Amino acid sequence: MDIRIVYSIQDVVGKTIKELGYKFEEINEDIIDFRYEKGDVIVVFSRHESSSKIPSLTVHYPGNPTDKTMGGEAKKLGIAFPSLLTSIYREIRKINTDIEKAIEATHHGPTYQHVPIIFVEIGSSKEYWENKELVKTLIEATLRGIEKYKDIECENKIVGFGGTHYTPYFSLLAEKSCLGHIISKYYLAELSNEVILQTVNNTIEKIDTVMFDNVNFKIREKIVNVLANYELNFKFR
Repeated sequence: MDIRIVYSIQDVVGKTIKELGYKFEEINEDIIDFRYEKGDVIVVFSRHESSSKIPSLTVHYPGNPTDKTMGGEAKKLGIAFPSLLTSIYREIRKINTDIEKAIEATHHGPTYQHVPIIFVEIGSSKEYWENKELVKTLIEATLRGIEKYKDIECENKIVGFGGTHYTPYFSLLAEKSCLGHIISKYYLAELSNEVILQTVNNTIEKIDTVMFDNVNFKIREKIVNVLANYELNFKFR
C-alpha cells in the first residue's frame, strides 16, 4: 500500500520536520483545506491547537459532522482506516513522556480526498511545535505504527458516538479494538442521517460495532434506526 506522509510548510510543525531533514511530501496549503490526493493513504503531521494549551500528542480523522466547517465541506467525513490509525496511536502511547495522548473525535478538513487521511498532531503551543526532539520522537512512533498496522490485534472495528472531543473512553478501547470515526457529543443533536451513514460507509475496513458513550435515548434510537440495515453490534455505556 502506498502510504504518503505529508506536512505543510505553512504549519509550524511542518517547518520543524523540514529542519529535521525528513524527506516527506511537502505542500504549501492550509493543513485543514488542502487537495493533495496521491497514494492510497495520506498521513499528515501538523500542529494541534487548543485554548487550554495543554501539551498533547493526538491522532484523528478529518471531517465536518455538521454545517459548522473548519476547512473542507459541510456534513462530510473523510475516509477512515481503523487498523492504521490505531496502530499509530498504540505506538504513540508508548512514548515515554507525561504529555497527554489521545484519539480525537473527527473534526476539521480536508474532506475532498477519496483515500483515507489520518492526522498526527502535536500540541498545543509553539514550545512543543518547535521541539525537535519531541517532533522526531512522534515521527518515529508514527513510522513504527505504519510498519506494524497489518499485524495488530483488532477485536472489533468500532464507530463511536458521544463522549468529549479527546475521547478518553474510545482511546481506552483502542488497546484492543480499532477505531473508525468518532462523533463527539457536541455534534450529536445536529447529525443528519447522511452523516450517520457516512460513519460506517466512509472507511476502507468494515465496521462491525457501534459504541455509544453516554448518549441520550432519543439520539441513540435515531442512530440505531438509521443503521438498522447494516450488520452491526450496538453497544451502550
